[in-house]
Amino acid sequence: MQFSPHHEIRILHVDDDPSITDLTGTFLERGDDRFAVETATSADEGLQRISDRPPDCVVSDYDMPGLDGLEFLQTVREEYPDIPFILFTGKGSETVASDAMAAGVTDYLQKQSGTEQYELLANRIRNAVQAARDAQRVERQEQLMRLTEVTGDTGGFEIDVDTGDLLLTEGTRRLVGVPEDADLSFEEAIELYHPDDQADVRRIVDRAAETGEETRGIYRLQTPDGDERFVDVTVTPATGNGDVTTLRGVVCDITEQRKRTRELISEQQFTEQALNALDDLFYVLNAEGTLERWNDRAPEVTGYTEGDLSEMDATELFAEDDREAIADAIETILIDGQATVKANVKTADGEYIPYEFIGSRLTDEDGTVTGLAGVGRDLTERRRRERRFQAFVEESRDIISVVDVDGVFQYQSPAVEHILGYQPDEMVGDAVWEYIHPDDHERLKKTFDEWVTATGTSGPVEYRVRHADGSWRWMEANGSNRLDNPAVEGYVVNSRDITDRKERERELDRTRDLISSMEQLADVGGWEYESETETLRVTDGTRRVYGLDGDADLTLEEAFEAVHPDDREQLTDRFNACLETGESYEIDVRLGTRNGECQWVTVRGERVDDTASSEVLRGYLQDITEQKEYKRELEAQNERLSEFTSIVSHDLRNPLNVVEGRIELAQTERESGHLQKACDALDRGQALIDDLLILAREGERASDFEPVEFADIVDRCWAGVETDQATLEVEQTRVIEADGGRLKQVLENLYRNAIEHGGNGVTVSVGVTNDGFYVADTGPGIPASDRGDVFEAGYSTSEDGTGFGLRIVEQIADAHGWEITVTESEQGGARFDFTGVEVVES
Repeated sequence: MQFSPHHEIRILHVDDDPSITDLTGTFLERGDDRFAVETATSADEGLQRISDRPPDCVVSDYDMPGLDGLEFLQTVREEYPDIPFILFTGKGSETVASDAMAAGVTDYLQKQSGTEQYELLANRIRNAVQAARDAQRVERQEQLMRLTEVTGDTGGFEIDVDTGDLLLTEGTRRLVGVPEDADLSFEEAIELYHPDDQADVRRIVDRAAETGEETRGIYRLQTPDGDERFVDVTVTPATGNGDVTTLRGVVCDITEQRKRTRELISEQQFTEQALNALDDLFYVLNAEGTLERWNDRAPEVTGYTEGDLSEMDATELFAEDDREAIADAIETILIDGQATVKANVKTADGEYIPYEFIGSRLTDEDGTVTGLAGVGRDLTERRRRERRFQAFVEESRDIISVVDVDGVFQYQSPAVEHILGYQPDEMVGDAVWEYIHPDDHERLKKTFDEWVTATGTSGPVEYRVRHADGSWRWMEANGSNRLDNPAVEGYVVNSRDITDRKERERELDRTRDLISSMEQLADVGGWEYESETETLRVTDGTRRVYGLDGDADLTLEEAFEAVHPDDREQLTDRFNACLETGESYEIDVRLGTRNGECQWVTVRGERVDDTASSEVLRGYLQDITEQKEYKRELEAQNERLSEFTSIVSHDLRNPLNVVEGRIELAQTERESGHLQKACDALDRGQALIDDLLILAREGERASDFEPVEFADIVDRCWAGVETDQATLEVEQTRVIEADGGRLKQVLENLYRNAIEHGGNGVTVSVGVTNDGFYVADTGPGIPASDRGDVFEAGYSTSEDGTGFGLRIVEQIADAHGWEITVTESEQGGARFDFTGVEVVES
């Protein structure tokens, strides 16, 4: 049941924050032009307003100075037990809600973010006021029934819609002359009316059953003794589970009243309509549709003179496109008694003003139709509001959809294009479920079925929708049942894209899971800081790192004070920057624990943007004292290794060079096979020193990558090796990412290895593969049983070899992140394949 469009709803909103009352009042009055909102900033002021003029509904905050919302409610209930009272508060708790219900609150609504809460509040107000007015109306009806039935002028009846059973009160039985013990069927009751009125009586009963609306009419009743009486019949539907199950009615004998008011009836009808019209247009037409009377607003609005209006047919007042609708409405009023129509009034200046007209049939004392009276309301402001609302829908960053009861799109706002990639008209006529992720289909279908049967705003609900590009987007939707609104006749759904928020939630869950798992495995702890309350929360792992008891608290100041003075300022600056700008940080600092120890920890922090608080930082810290100690030991070891390589490369090589020079001098003085063998041994010793230095210096991972023309470096490396009669074949070319200097060592070592084992006549083939390159030769090859050992330091099958060449090759490949394998070449020699190489250009 809807409120009368002319029935004002006065609302008193009590809240100690004027900005809240102003904002709430603006949204309520904008959403429903029947609302008139008064405000008060304290409960005492609200009580004064109520005593001056009780409102239709009170909306109050809970947490207020002086009397709080519950005390205010209890005071109101003592004097005004029936005024609807809604507690609209930001302080939500089960205790407050329970106390409010016990005190007799009509409804309880917690304040939320977003403007949707005002639409929900408006629905709660309308429902509360309607329920209160219905209760008052029922009470008045019951009182009137008890009063009038005693006089014998009024009676009641009840009809079961399914069975047709008819129940009559004593007053009705007296009116129609039916004995108390006699049964009367519905059809027999219809026959008690004048034959000319029976069809009309049946029509109002059927209309009430079909539409669920109250119907009324005045008819002639013929009693069994032949007396004819005029009765006023009202039929009111009663619903169950949304369907009309029972019709209840009142029959009032108005025979005497009609006789007494016979001379005044026409003038009285005109006066009553004029009083109801107030500032609206009012007019009276005769049975032929010609204007007979009007109020002062008619010439004022239209610009026509009294003489102009007296000569006009009613349809001439309207735009040509609306005249047919006006004629049809007049005909409907004359036949059915009432009708409503919207049309543009054409003024004398040629302008058009949108109006809504409600017309009622006029009759004389004998029931003869004499014309009709109508009231017109200017819709200009409402049209302006509708246009503003349409602009809001079209400019909204959320998707506004209208869906019918079968889940089929009837409208999509323009936002659907930039959010989901569809044209708005493209989805109209499609079922919602065609776009929903299969895993969410059943859950959303169940939720939608619940929404359709609910009243007001429902939600929110989260689900995935298919984007036009095939991807899935997370949406959060709220719905509003507008099935009873003729302008909508569907369900309005407001959908917001929350894909980024869901991703942050998943990332946060992963972070929490990671911290939880890490706390079980190592000295890792989590922490969270909320700036609004200046609260630091820590996990058990953090307490262990700080040396605290299992349930000890830790403030932010205490956390910073435990940091080494040389590290404290840097950590504080990074923490504050993260709080202000959202820039995450990770820093190593020294921490002094309560047991007097000093340890190194890594501290990580980041701002969480999807919380309701002002700013929230979360992170973790990990005890890295052992890693720091290991790093120091490793650095010391590297220093010793560096010192060793320096000694090998300078202090050891110098005396060997002296020995080599002296042997060459001795060979000029005399020839000796011993001297030549000594020279060979020195050469091998120098080669060992070179390879050992390379091994010592090539342990780090390669980082100086650059595009390398593979064919070019292959040729240059071949030119730098003593090849004698050996041959090089380059089968393919390619640009790869590599450290050019280290790649040169790989190729030169493999060339030397091939020539050393295959002789001067060996052929070396170099080429590229899909993800790397290879070096193959025509030498004797490497037995399958030895291929697993060739990369070990010192392995060599040649008396002159150092045994480090292939070890160096493997180490350089590892430094690049490459894989190296040894197989047999097509000619039976050795083949070295390198994979995992990044190819720049084929």
